[in-house]
Amino acid sequence: MSIQPDRASYRNRGGWLQWLVSAYKTRYLTKAGSGIVIKHNAEFWLTDGAILEVGDCCTIQNYAFFQLTKPNPKVYIGNNTVIGRHCMITAKNLIRVGDNVLMGAYVQVIDTNHGIKAGQIIRDQMAEIGEVVIGNDVWIGAGAKVLMNCHIGDGAIIGANTVVTGDIPSNAVAVGIPARVIKYRD
Repeated sequence: MSIQPDRASYRNRGGWLQWLVSAYKTRYLTKAGSGIVIKHNAEFWLTDGAILEVGDCCTIQNYAFFQLTKPNPKVYIGNNTVIGRHCMITAKNLIRVGDNVLMGAYVQVIDTNHGIKAGQIIRDQMAEIGEVVIGNDVWIGAGAKVLMNCHIGDGAIIGANTVVTGDIPSNAVAVGIPARVIKYRD
């Protein structure tokens, strides 16, 4: 008995039409691994000189949005990683996502913040620029936000709708606003 593919799963690699869409969309990538699936509604806004590298066997779901803007944006995504539906990855400096990472729907990863000095219009202020590093084998639940200068260790789990504002250790399970570690994986 053969196992039938789950047509609703990110593991569904699609047929020849999906292959064509993925091949066309890889033009946005500085470096593309083999076996990448990029769904047709994924969007890429990249400034001149932006670096967007995606490893082997990654899936970028529909309506995922990559915005790489000046001054020096670099996004590196490891192998076997899934970027869920409606995810937003916004970089002005550095976002690094490891291997075997699962991002649920509506996850946001942002390496910048607005300046907030009093007496000056917020939109006219210079951005604060940092970085985000997400380790290997990390699961980020739907609706979570990972903000600038956060480092998430290997094997961590970030609960749905969690806002990560600081570092999360390896194998930690973190939830809440702001994220706090509630336990560690066994």
